[in-house]
Order: sequence, then structure tokens, then C-alpha cells
Amino acid sequence: MARQAGERQPGGSGMSVASSSGAPTRNFGLDVLRSAAIAAVLAFHGYLGLYVSTGLSEWRGWRAALSACGAILGLEWFFVLSGFLIGSILIRNLETGRRWWPSTRDFWLRRWFRTLPNYYLFLAVNALLAWWQIEEGRFAWPFLVFSQSLAWPQQKPLFFSESWSLAVEEWFYFLIALLVGLLGWLLRLERRRLFGCVAGVLIVVPMALRIVATPATHFFEWDESFRRVTVMHLDSIGWGVAAAIANRWHPTWWARRRGLKALLGLFLTAAGMAAMFYFMLRDWHGFAGGRLNDLALMTAPALGTALLLPWLTTRSAPSPAVRRLVARAADHSYSMYLCHLPLMLLILAGIRYFAWDPGGGTGWIFALWLALVWALSALIFAYFEKPLTGLRDRFSRRVQAGPFDAPSASSSASSGAP
Repeated sequence: MARQAGERQPGGSGMSVASSSGAPTRNFGLDVLRSAAIAAVLAFHGYLGLYVSTGLSEWRGWRAALSACGAILGLEWFFVLSGFLIGSILIRNLETGRRWWPSTRDFWLRRWFRTLPNYYLFLAVNALLAWWQIEEGRFAWPFLVFSQSLAWPQQKPLFFSESWSLAVEEWFYFLIALLVGLLGWLLRLERRRLFGCVAGVLIVVPMALRIVATPATHFFEWDESFRRVTVMHLDSIGWGVAAAIANRWHPTWWARRRGLKALLGLFLTAAGMAAMFYFMLRDWHGFAGGRLNDLALMTAPALGTALLLPWLTTRSAPSPAVRRLVARAADHSYSMYLCHLPLMLLILAGIRYFAWDPGGGTGWIFALWLALVWALSALIFAYFEKPLTGLRDRFSRRVQAGPFDAPSASSSASSGAP
């Protein structure tokens, strides 16, 4: 069950942003968002793996709806955050005045050094687990080029099923740079309009594909045939790109009434999750026979997260200890995501092998699993992910990611900012 409903934390940029002096610094609010996203995914998989799959809980009713909300929110947060960071990188790339191909080559190289080593490492790990019959499914060649769920549901039994979201990310990296070059060449637009068109394509096309497709009849069909299919889920990242555009070219709007925008974003997110409860507990054919359900389940949380960013990017850590803890969780989140399900599968295999009834000890197993995830991800980050990511500076130019400078709240007071 944990694998079938599995999520994957996309390999996004780090939380380093450019300070006014040009030196990289961290954005605490973005670190919090990434940490919250991985926490939601771990909670979801921990419940499915250690409680549902062992028979200690049933995946139905409010528990099913609540866990589904956690799964959805975790990935929407990751996708919007990735779109915001990558959008800011590409905007800065274009503003350097470099030609499209050299800047795009550097962009792709930097993304691939960041995401591919860990992905292929855990593709091999999952292949071994499947060979040992600890995991369902079998390795297939499409996983090497991220086409396992490009425009179709992944084949069953599911193998490395959480990789669907990395496939979304990798195709986004590839397509957004191509769209910037192609639309820039065809339309000859100035930068702001060019990026607006790119974000529009990323948002509108997947939404249209979902609307014209045959509606799903229940959650798992929707999850496999819509949410996990790459071409149908690029719009969530597109909302993050739209936020980067607003931050860069509409700084007064970005700075004005940040708190109000954050409240609106939270309302949209809560409304989407309330819709999930309604669909799962009452009637999955809620909106237009299910054809418009995605507006509540995917569009509303993604747009809500984008509206939260102006406020979130201005947050400061309450203490140095909290800042360090959140920064560490954000740094390790990619490795945490990739290693947490293999560790879960090994624990469950051990329970089955020794015919042990976890019963009241499940809480301790859950805590042990989290500790192992934290420790292993720290080792992977320190001795594999970070060293390999660092090699990209030998082959490409560094471009900062994260928020652009915007007017402060005090400077926007005359416009009505709180």
C-alpha cells in the first residue's frame, strides 16, 4: 500500500538565495516549506506502511481522506517551490545577456548534477529490492529516461512508484528551457511577456488535458491516471513559475498585503482539502461528474501555495537552533525522500520474516524508522549528494535561486500594505 500510494520529493534547488551583497544566504521561509513537505510525505507513508499494511488500521473514512490530503499537499508544496526557484534561476539567466544555448546548457547541467546521481543510485537500490522480492514490480528501461508515466499510467505492479514526481520535475526542467527558447524565437517578446507565456503554457495545457480526459471513478484511479501522469501535472510547477514572475516584475504587488495573500492561499488550500473529504466520504463525482475535481484537488492547493510565498519568503527563524534544524531538514529532504521507502520496505520484510506482530510496539518502530531515515539521509547528503552536486561548478556558471529583492512593507505602506 505504501508503494502504491507513494510520493516522491522532487529534487529541487537548495534554499540559498542571493543577498544584497551577492553572497548566497538561506531563506528560512522556503526551508520551512520544504521541511513541512517532506514531513507530510513521511507521515503519510509511515501511516500506510506501518499501520495500514500491517492491519492495525483501515484505509477508509476520515483516516483515508486525511492521509490523502497529506500526500497531495506534500507534493504540491514541493512542485510550487521548485517552480518558484527554477523560475527565478531562468529569469536571472536571461537577464545576464548570455545567449540561449550557453545559459540553457549550464542550467541543464546544474540540474542534472543535482538530481540524477541520487535518482540513479536509488533506482539501483529499488531494482535490488525487487530482485530480492522485497518490493513489487520490476525494473523497466523507461525509468532511465523518466518516461514511466509520461502520458500514461505506470504499469502494474508498481516499481519505484514514487519516482513519478521526479519524472514531472525532470520533464519540467527540459521543457521550460525549450519553451523559453522557442517562444522567444517565434514571438520576439520582451522578458516579462515571454515568461508569462511560458507559465501560461505550463498551467493551461495540463489543466485542459485533465478536463477533456475521461473522469476517474475513485481516488486510486484518479491518483494513477491523472495526478501521477507527467503531462497532466506540470501546472503545479507552473504556478511556482508564475510566483517568480510576480516577484521579479511586480514587486509592489508582491510586497503589498502579504498577510492577506497568505490567508487567501491558506483558504484555497483548506477548501481543496475539504473537497477531498467530500469526494472520498460522500461522492467522488463531485464537480461536473468528476471532470472538474482537479480544480479543487490540484489547482487550489498549488495556487494557494503560490499566494503564500510573498509572506513566507519574509519570515525569520525564531532562534539560531531552529534555523539550523530547519536548514538541515531542507538540505536532507531529497535524500530523505529517496531512502525512506526502501527503509520502510526492509522493516516490513523483517516483520514478515520473523512473523512478528508489532501491536503496541508500532510507535517505537515508527520512531526507529524516522531516526534511520534521518541518519541515512545525512550520510547520503554528506558523502554522495553534496560532493557530486559540487562538481557542477567546474562545468557551469552558478546562478542564484530564490526571491528577488522587493519593496519592504514600510516602503509599501503608502499603497496600503499592512
